[in-house]
Amino acid sequence: MRPRRIPRVRRLWGAGCAGLVTALLLPFLTVPAAGQPAYAADGPARDRTRDPARVVAEVPVGDRMLDLGIASPTTDAPVKWVRLLLPKGWSKNASRTWPVLWLLHGGGGNHKDWTANTHVEQLAAGRDVLVVLPETSGCSSYSDWYNGGNGGPPAWETYLLDELRPLLERDYRAGTARAVAGLSMGGLGALKFTAARPGMFRAAASYSGAVHPLYRSPDGGFSGPDGVKLGALTCLVDWKRVWGEPGYPFDTADLRQQWLWKRNSPLEQAASLRGTPLYLSYGDGTTDGGPGWSWGDGDRPPAPSPARCTDPPAHGTQDPVERAVYGMNQELRGKLTRLGIPATVCASRGGHGWPYWERELVASFPMLMRALGA
Repeated sequence: MRPRRIPRVRRLWGAGCAGLVTALLLPFLTVPAAGQPAYAADGPARDRTRDPARVVAEVPVGDRMLDLGIASPTTDAPVKWVRLLLPKGWSKNASRTWPVLWLLHGGGGNHKDWTANTHVEQLAAGRDVLVVLPETSGCSSYSDWYNGGNGGPPAWETYLLDELRPLLERDYRAGTARAVAGLSMGGLGALKFTAARPGMFRAAASYSGAVHPLYRSPDGGFSGPDGVKLGALTCLVDWKRVWGEPGYPFDTADLRQQWLWKRNSPLEQAASLRGTPLYLSYGDGTTDGGPGWSWGDGDRPPAPSPARCTDPPAHGTQDPVERAVYGMNQELRGKLTRLGIPATVCASRGGHGWPYWERELVASFPMLMRALGA
């Protein structure tokens, strides 16, 4: 396979206020939820009559890539897309199924992000795995929205796990061995889903995930609710639709919806991560020197050096987004330690961008594949 040239990606904060605002907000819009009933990992896919999602388009993108257009009232959108990276020998009529890696996009992203900005196609090509890259929205938080206490669409967790997942298992040969990973908002989604549905995923990885929506910066940086509020502006929606109000000490003393913020927090629901292999990576907000790693020119990348995980004792100041992510993940890491829950952690110098996320995808890929037997 010829190496694929990765297009140059515009920096997250370009010239102009709008670009800065978007960059600062989007990563915090993925917040895991927990408190759902345990899921039987090998349970059957849902019956068609109970599943409102349906495929309205199939678009082949090369020999081993397929885009599906999905219509569901749960998404509050006419169509949402999901990209499939197909394993060797795959067909809709195959007599077997394949283990599945779900890769989740970040704030402002879509189903094309991972293939446009990384070598994930090449990484997965030699593995016996089906890769699922779903589209949500720029501020989905991978959550079923509060909507003033009324619920209803968009309900992203319901769509992905209760509609799209069984559809893929029923019609596209997805198996019941699953792992999940994501960047930024998607990193939050990966841990949110793992905590909310014990047993559904055999491993989970978060790259620069905003894993603590009630995080309060100790020194004037961004706090979790700030990102949710501003990020909702990028979707032109009222931020309170997502989880309601966080309450004290962020806004008013009204704590009536803070339970929902906690229910959607990997940190608050950390105990439910027990028993699942975990991978956490995050930078300190210092971008001098770059990631110190690149894929190179071959079909297979060099292994990222363990020396990259320098475990900085404090955050930097060059990247305000990763500065906040650093604080969130430090708190989650500490809580996992107190609970006696093991996790592979790589804290390093670095910022909130694709070169770091691709490096950590490559570093965590063997663990994810081991969990799947792929």
